[in-house]
Amino acid sequence: MSIFLWCAADCSFATESVPQTGPLFIKQYRVLGAHRLSKIEIERAVYPFLGPGRGPQDVEQARTALEKAYQAKGFQTVSVQIPPQQGTGGVVVLDVIENTVGRLRVRNSHYFLPSTIEKNAPSLAEGSVPNFNEVTQDIVALNQWPGRRITPSLKAGVVPGTVDVDLSVEDTFPLHGSAELNNRYSANTDPLRVNASLSYNNLWQLGHSIGGSVQLSPEDINQVQVYSAYYVVRFTDPSWLTFIVQGIKQDSNVSTLGSIDVAGKGEVIGGRAIITFPQLTNFFHSLTLGLDYKHFDQDVTIAGIMTPTPVYYYPFSANYTATWAPKGSITTADFGVTFHARGMGSRPSGFDFNRFDADANFIYLRSDLSHQHDLPFGFQAFGKIQGQVSDQPLINSEQFAGGGLPTVRGYLEAETLGDNAAAGTLELRSPNLLTSFGAQSNEGRIYIFADGGYLELINPLPEQDSQFALASVGAGARVKLRNHLNGSLDAAVPFVGQTQTAALDWRLTFRLWADF
Repeated sequence: MSIFLWCAADCSFATESVPQTGPLFIKQYRVLGAHRLSKIEIERAVYPFLGPGRGPQDVEQARTALEKAYQAKGFQTVSVQIPPQQGTGGVVVLDVIENTVGRLRVRNSHYFLPSTIEKNAPSLAEGSVPNFNEVTQDIVALNQWPGRRITPSLKAGVVPGTVDVDLSVEDTFPLHGSAELNNRYSANTDPLRVNASLSYNNLWQLGHSIGGSVQLSPEDINQVQVYSAYYVVRFTDPSWLTFIVQGIKQDSNVSTLGSIDVAGKGEVIGGRAIITFPQLTNFFHSLTLGLDYKHFDQDVTIAGIMTPTPVYYYPFSANYTATWAPKGSITTADFGVTFHARGMGSRPSGFDFNRFDADANFIYLRSDLSHQHDLPFGFQAFGKIQGQVSDQPLINSEQFAGGGLPTVRGYLEAETLGDNAAAGTLELRSPNLLTSFGAQSNEGRIYIFADGGYLELINPLPEQDSQFALASVGAGARVKLRNHLNGSLDAAVPFVGQTQTAALDWRLTFRLWADF
């Protein structure tokens, strides 16, 4: 966000305020009306312009230096004047005008209380001298709320010595929803999936969010049922902290519901604390700390006898996310660690029964890095690598899932699972083919891609496959119409066969969704 620099109408002053009667011996600058800078800061600004042989130009330089000292501290509405004087006794007077906020108004806010917006911008409170370092922080915090963008503007106040501030609001109705049809399916299930979600992003006029989503298999509703809900608390003090409570209930071995990544039938209930770090130029980063309760049901068949082996546990997680978005490119990185201590949840034998040699005391690292870059003539290049590292066997709900749209296209969703894994994607995208079709929000691109992945199991059972290679190439298209209608189509040819996919047996994956 850019915060403009403001200058009062009388920012420049004639140096003739100090008569040009010959060189002056300036012994002292007497600064009047200065309250926001310390005595040392003022002295440091004007000290170079003391001494013999001085003239009006030196006084002007002292005035400018003092004004810049204020601006460096963030006080852009402060001006320094040179009043008419003789410089008698080598004393030169500088008048500091610390312009205060005369009137603060919120304009064009349809769905957010103006009083709440004013309260959350204390740096612009009426009667205060605005510090634009703090103003920037307040505006960034205000614009973190979804569906709202606030832009400040300043002008000379009606009352002399003041500035009036307008906070212009662009907001949308905080109720949002989406519906999607796709064929992202896992083994032994019918292809189609229906996803739907609904959220409200300004609960209690506090910016809290509540939402829920569902995923079903419409061809046989008993095959896949996934339900999730969440509640988001956005704090205003401290504004850098957000807390999320979420829950997932699924009757499906693999969920492909949005960003939710769950393997196994069961439920997950957890909390997340998101710490947003100060924004740098084109750089945004945050830290997410989480604790979950996970319970999964699994049946293990031994000698033809099926035995239920439920497992529950309480993993901790920490994820650092960073985005760098200079002009023409965007880079996103995510680095996370998940760990669990023995004694929290099922006994170690329960983990071992679910997965040979798995232990309740585990830790693993997971990360991904992606980069999108604009090329000449409107083309785009995209690359992504992701992976997981563990030093021991993991139960399947903590393993890396390989195959499908998020990793290697041409395979079923989560066709392979591994304790250690790596996957990569390269895409070359065409220019926007819909630039001449109405709204600027329309976008349509075709692309070619190559995906690959490798997964391995640690300490597999005898005769159990422990290494899985995935590789495919293909082409696809994505369309976005008026920011509400979306679609994608990916055709991929796998080079390496797996349990559910034969080599060179091409697969078509589609997504159609609408949101508001």
